[in-house]
Amino acid sequence: MELNLCRQFTSCEQCAGVVDSEVSCRWCLETSKCIPSKYLCHPWKTVLHGINCPISKIPTTYSDRFLRTEVAAYIQAANRVSEYSPVGAPMSCLMKLPSAVAVLYELDVPTSLEGRTVGVLIGVNHDLQHIFIGFRSTNDPVQFVSQFYVFMMGWFEDFPLGGRMVAIYSRMYRDILEFGFDECLGKAVEKYPTYSLLVTGHSLGGAMATIFSLHVAMKYPQKETRLYSLSAPRSGDETFVKLLNQYVFEQFRVVRDGDFVPDSPFRVSQTIETAHHNSFEIFYGSHMAIDNYVICDQPETEYCLKGSWWKKPVAHMYLFDQNFYNYHLGYCE
Repeated sequence: MELNLCRQFTSCEQCAGVVDSEVSCRWCLETSKCIPSKYLCHPWKTVLHGINCPISKIPTTYSDRFLRTEVAAYIQAANRVSEYSPVGAPMSCLMKLPSAVAVLYELDVPTSLEGRTVGVLIGVNHDLQHIFIGFRSTNDPVQFVSQFYVFMMGWFEDFPLGGRMVAIYSRMYRDILEFGFDECLGKAVEKYPTYSLLVTGHSLGGAMATIFSLHVAMKYPQKETRLYSLSAPRSGDETFVKLLNQYVFEQFRVVRDGDFVPDSPFRVSQTIETAHHNSFEIFYGSHMAIDNYVICDQPETEYCLKGSWWKKPVAHMYLFDQNFYNYHLGYCE
């Protein structure tokens, strides 16, 4: 639908006679409220698609303390599901938590595209009564370069759950399923039938957490599935994002000022097929001090990370004063 056509309406009554459905009307009204670019060289919004319009109600359940303690420990543990880490390294990270936590499964999955591995950790927190699923961030230079090579090619594939997906993530999704992910998670759910599900990861792990949050939410619709992704790149198209919004109970996408990874795959056109970010954005300042964040009501807006022109690798690797740089990690100290 033409954006200029939408701008002439201020109520559903006005647009009802022009657009073909109530959904289209709602899209019109929400689009007209999208925040325009703050830069004179960009007279239009960075992202014009309706899924990037402001959400009407910001969740009030986000907890900085929960993310920097519990969730960060899950990610640190998942980053040690690797052929480079010693036996027991994931549990050494979880032992720092005051909660009763246990590791259920560690899956170090060979990947078919770039010939490396991706790590998956399935565990349980009895105090908080949830099963957590953590995905390892990139721990190999070849894997890192392979992702950006696929980004630059604009290589997309059909995604089994719906929509289109960045090809390297679609292949990893299939690799993880073929390795027995569903069987392991199924046993965990059978053992703890009343527990909810929490899916998380950083960087590559954040992308895979986003993808698998939809997978587990669709597989276990009776359970509440929560997603906590940190520094994640874009992964799926608009159809995939709509499915996330439909099935995943709660989504929190956290980024730090100056991080370059969430701004990839690069967006060079409004018409070329590309990945979109899910949900709204929780944008932290450069030092990620306690409560030093804003909850942006759009997935992408130049008043949050999209407006951060100065990029630095340290912003991707250090979050909450913790090192998330993943290379040959040993025990958590």
